[in-house]
This record gives sequence, C-alpha cells and structure tokens, in this order.
Amino acid sequence: MSISALSGMDASVPRPAIPETAKSADGKEAGEIKQRFEQMLWAEMLSHAGLEKAMTLGGGEAASAFSRYVVEEIAKDLAEKHPMGLADKVPSARPDINLMPKEANG
Repeated sequence: MSISALSGMDASVPRPAIPETAKSADGKEAGEIKQRFEQMLWAEMLSHAGLEKAMTLGGGEAASAFSRYVVEEIAKDLAEKHPMGLADKVPSARPDINLMPKEANG
C-alpha cells in the first residue's frame, strides 16, 4: 500500500463502541501489565546490583541456570509488596488500554 493510498483514508470514521465487559477486563489487564513492568525493572536492578552473580558463586552451571529464576521471583515479590509507581508514569502504547491514573488524564 502506497502513502498516496493512505492519504485518501477518512480518519473521521467512528470506531465501534467497546463493551463494558471489555473495559473492565482492560482495567485488570492494565494492572497486570503495570505489575509485570515493575517486576522487570526490579529484576534488572537486582541483576545489575550483582545478586544473580552472587548466587552463582561456587555453584557451577546448575546455579547459573537457576539463579535467574530466583531473581525474577524476588523481583515479582518486590513488585507486589513495594511497587515503585513508575508504571503509572509511562503512557500506554495501546490506546485501548489506559495505564495512566484518571487525574492525570484530565
């Protein structure tokens, strides 16, 4: 499809309404996305702080393979019990899922 074909498209075509059940599911999905995002941040910070390397000292290949899972589980626990709140500051890449708090949306 060429760019000239795209320029003739009508952007004012209304989108179909999203059912209420889908909206509530999106709210739950948004919460899960926020928690997973913070879990990934915690896991990376713990790894860069040296936790993963410290757990593998003297443990060989088995400890090396297992340590990442332990770090991710620690990160999951931290994300649940001590959220950083960074996910609230990041806008959603999907327009149908709103991750921003209502007061920030205006």
